[in-house]
Amino acid sequence: MAKTELAPLSQEDRAELAAWRAKHNKGVPTPVLVALDQYSALVDGLGGSRQKLSHILVELRRALGITPATERRNSKDPLGPLSNGDGRRPRDEREWLEVQAGRYETLADWHKEIAKRHRRKVKSLKGKLMEMQDERTEEEKEQDREEVRQHIARLKLGGGAQAAFESAKEAFMIGAQVAMSEETLELPAPVDDTKVKVLDTVVDHRERYDFTFSVRKLSVDVEKKVIEGTDGERHVVSASTADLGPPRYAVTWEFLAHMAVLVVQYAMPMNRLGNLLTTDAKKFTAGSLARLLRYVAQRFAPVYLTLVDSLADSEIITGDDTSSRVVQVNSYFAQEKPEGPPPWHGYRNRETARRSIEGSGDKSLAAMLANELGFEFDRRTGDGTKSSFHTTTVSGRSVVADPRSLIVVYRSHLGGFGNLLEMLLAKRRKAARALTIQSDLATVNLVAEKDLRKRFDIRYVGCASHARRPFALYEHEDPDNCARMLHLFKGLFMHEYGLTLHGRNRQNVLAVRNIDSRELWAEIKEVAEDMSKRWSSQTKLGEGARYITRHFDKLTAYLDDPRLDLTNNFSERMLRLEKLIEASALFRTTLEGRFALDVMRSILQTAVAARAPLQQYVLSVLRASPEEVAESPERFTPRAWAQMQKLSSARNVN
Repeated sequence: MAKTELAPLSQEDRAELAAWRAKHNKGVPTPVLVALDQYSALVDGLGGSRQKLSHILVELRRALGITPATERRNSKDPLGPLSNGDGRRPRDEREWLEVQAGRYETLADWHKEIAKRHRRKVKSLKGKLMEMQDERTEEEKEQDREEVRQHIARLKLGGGAQAAFESAKEAFMIGAQVAMSEETLELPAPVDDTKVKVLDTVVDHRERYDFTFSVRKLSVDVEKKVIEGTDGERHVVSASTADLGPPRYAVTWEFLAHMAVLVVQYAMPMNRLGNLLTTDAKKFTAGSLARLLRYVAQRFAPVYLTLVDSLADSEIITGDDTSSRVVQVNSYFAQEKPEGPPPWHGYRNRETARRSIEGSGDKSLAAMLANELGFEFDRRTGDGTKSSFHTTTVSGRSVVADPRSLIVVYRSHLGGFGNLLEMLLAKRRKAARALTIQSDLATVNLVAEKDLRKRFDIRYVGCASHARRPFALYEHEDPDNCARMLHLFKGLFMHEYGLTLHGRNRQNVLAVRNIDSRELWAEIKEVAEDMSKRWSSQTKLGEGARYITRHFDKLTAYLDDPRLDLTNNFSERMLRLEKLIEASALFRTTLEGRFALDVMRSILQTAVAARAPLQQYVLSVLRASPEEVAESPERFTPRAWAQMQKLSSARNVN
């Protein structure tokens, strides 16, 4: 069969086809119309600008499954995989560090080569070069290698890591919940020594790991005795179950500690956990588990408020917020004409919460937390109160030189990061005048109250990830400039990775940032200024470019302070679990339940930073007298508890 030649359509033919399609819109089968539309879009893209073609290719990759439909590119990890394909598998941590250091040097040389290609490509497009030189000359390669050697030398300055400059990255503590036990089994070879002659016997050591989950029922026979007192009256004396668990609850302290860690730290939905724990003898429902969690949170509430007070005095505070959902809040705002006041009317601000506590003796978590941190905040425009429900996280070190003193606080409210920040500053010591705040530089995240701005010297620091994001999400609109911008940001993340790899200290951090990173930032600013001329402020790329030029000093403030991070990614990671909880934790129907989650999330995440084993820590505080915890909550913070355990272990050894 002869091959049919496909003749191209002229502009007139295409116009005639478009007119035919419009005329026969109702009489032609839908698949034919869709095919014609797709053909027209493809021809427009191929025959149009490079931006249109790039967009067509992006959509094609997504349609074919090459790029996930939910994202245009993987913007989560600017560095990506660091392996150079050598296939080496380190046997221990020391060898791993050596391998990573070698790979980093290769990566640094590669980054310089690609950066130069991007510069040449952009200059060529501008017409400044007649032809583009793809390969580096030998002189350029040697110069780049020398610059990499100098960069590596700067990374090695200072004699190793110093704890004061360690970056916060903890999200989960491995092994915090599981108690490890060992058992040795001997498996003899199936040989009858009486029938065969054994020439030699060797033992091959192998390992197997086992995990069990069990529900243990304790049947307690509580002895009671009737005695005659000195007054001649009869009295009943009963054994106490306080060592086993809380009064009026049919669970043990260990049960509460396990449940709190599973639900709060590992986002186990309560209805699923209830089904897992239910047996023929005992049924656990999501409601009963929620009441238990609220009990645990009330026990830890004094510790939570102590952490809030300590956090308020931190030298460096970071934070972010995310939208959150609670059925009780959503149901109220879903009404066209709400009947009566909202459920939070009695604790909508600090004043009403205080009146509720003093007047009616309200002992709820809602009133207790609102009395210290507020709940419903006014709009900064003066147009009523806010209706968006957010969960905010704020973190900072109580001792700036000790990474284990990191405090992480969660608070859900009708407000945002800026509102919670102002509540904290109202508690801050006047002597702690200097304050650094690292966050998204949106207006709502800044301190607006004039009295607080007068009391403290506030320095704002931006986040490189936030500045980078628009160029990753909308790369298809300007492939050349965005690729160059993303590569420059990759270099910044490389520098921070290299510092972590070699051990951060004041000397090497300042040396690398003020030479290598500052050079990249100067080029980032140059690209941003050029893109600001090409793209309108109404476009995402134009807005992103102007964000860099407008906040350049705040984005680069970290260069001169080795305590600061390049990004605010830690806060975003702390909120990432909120989305997981929102999708799976269907128990969150009331504000009281949400506040219980806030308290325990704060306690456990702070315990992770303090390296306090979660199960042991929670169990220890629950076993303590509630009155003792309420009177001296500072003794029961995760860091104080971990230090006390360390001292106790040292005394036992001596």
